[in-house]
Amino acid sequence: MRWMSGCADSHDYFYYGALNIYHRSELLKVVDAWRCRRCGVLRVGVRGPEVLTSTEGMLPEPEDGKKWILLVCRHGEPPCFELLQLRDGESFVHKCAFGEESLTYIDGKGVFYGLDGPPATRCHVYELAKILKGYIEIGKNPPEVVSLIR
Repeated sequence: MRWMSGCADSHDYFYYGALNIYHRSELLKVVDAWRCRRCGVLRVGVRGPEVLTSTEGMLPEPEDGKKWILLVCRHGEPPCFELLQLRDGESFVHKCAFGEESLTYIDGKGVFYGLDGPPATRCHVYELAKILKGYIEIGKNPPEVVSLIR
């Protein structure tokens, strides 16, 4: 889908879909997403299974050039996950049962210990826009993704 560039003043969002995050059939969180009609950028919110309003837990508007990434970490039990805004080649700090790690996101390839470092094999990353309208089961290795988006 092709989008017009830029929304200088404000975005015109419409509800786009949700991603349900499960661990062994237990619903942990729901990620709701809105897409701008003009530029295509995603705005997201995260809520628990008991919260019915989709505007609960809204995250800040995305920064230019960044996309929403779901990181699933399999270092501990249960696995943990976090939603991040990242650019290709951007480094970030991830905290989990293993401790604190500095990782680098490489678009289309995953996360690594630095630009030239080895892959972080226990961490799985997913571009949110590609897995919406479905669910992810983080209890499986690798996590199982089912989405209506082709």
